[in-house]
Amino acid sequence: MVRQGGFWRKAFLTINSVPSLKLEAIFKAYGSQEVLRGFDGVFEPGRIAALVGPNGAGKTTLMRIAAGLQFPDSGKVHRGRVLYCGGSELLPIRGKVRELRHALGLSSGVEGARRLSALSRGELQRVALDLAFEIDCDALLLDEPWNALEPDARDALNERLRVAVQQRVIICSSHDLDQVARVADDVIFLAGGIGIWKRREDGVASRDELVRIYRQTKMP
Repeated sequence: MVRQGGFWRKAFLTINSVPSLKLEAIFKAYGSQEVLRGFDGVFEPGRIAALVGPNGAGKTTLMRIAAGLQFPDSGKVHRGRVLYCGGSELLPIRGKVRELRHALGLSSGVEGARRLSALSRGELQRVALDLAFEIDCDALLLDEPWNALEPDARDALNERLRVAVQQRVIICSSHDLDQVARVADDVIFLAGGIGIWKRREDGVASRDELVRIYRQTKMP
């Protein structure tokens, strides 16, 4: 019991030492198309958040703004060290895995000798996720992290998310409502440029409930 109590005390202190990620009145337009229209939200460590919405709803734009990779037209972002992972499409297509990892200051890893060009899409996705989890940051933003993963790899990712969220803010964007239902503590439906927040404690846990809310909030 002492050991267990010590674990939870350590986890509590770790969570409190990580800054939250706060977005205030974020507006962003591409020409005449307004994508974000005053998005507000505070993302806390210890809770896995999922961004849900149709294509074009602004999920990737919001994450890139949160990471400092894009600038909003107006609004403020209060953050610590934020890492955005857009998946395997952002990886180089030449060289070996170990060369990429060494360039990022990481050890070779179990697949270090393999060439990136020889990896399948799912294998590349796992490489990208490994990099994202191993790079030190306060907030980890994962864009469609379950893409191209086999069922066992998806289960492993979900467990990894549950462990990692004790030490950082985690936000995932996804169309995969099955996986969102399995791991998300907070689900943010993007509709009309704003976020509609639902918490697991409020009964948003099943895929059917997520689908129902998604259909209600989906932009025309």
